[in-house]
Amino acid sequence: MKKEKRTPRRHRLKNLSDVRLFIAHTINQLNLDLMEPGKASKLGYLCQILAKVIEGNDLEKRVTVLEQELLDVEKQNR
Repeated sequence: MKKEKRTPRRHRLKNLSDVRLFIAHTINQLNLDLMEPGKASKLGYLCQILAKVIEGNDLEKRVTVLEQELLDVEKQNR
C-alpha cells in the first residue's frame, strides 16, 4: 500500500476534550496505516502525560477558587 504524503495537521491540545480528539485521530491514522506504530505509541504516551497535567491544572484552579471563597467567608464573619 502506497502511503500518501500529507501536510501534518496542527492540533491545539488545551483541554481534555482536545486530547481525546487527538487520540482518536491518532488511532484512525494508525488503523489506516498512515502512521507508524512507534510514533502512535509515543504520541499516546505523551497524551497520557498531558492529560494528567491538564487535570492537575484544572484541579489547582478549582482549589484556588475555593480557598479564596473560604477567605472571603472568614473575613465576613469577623
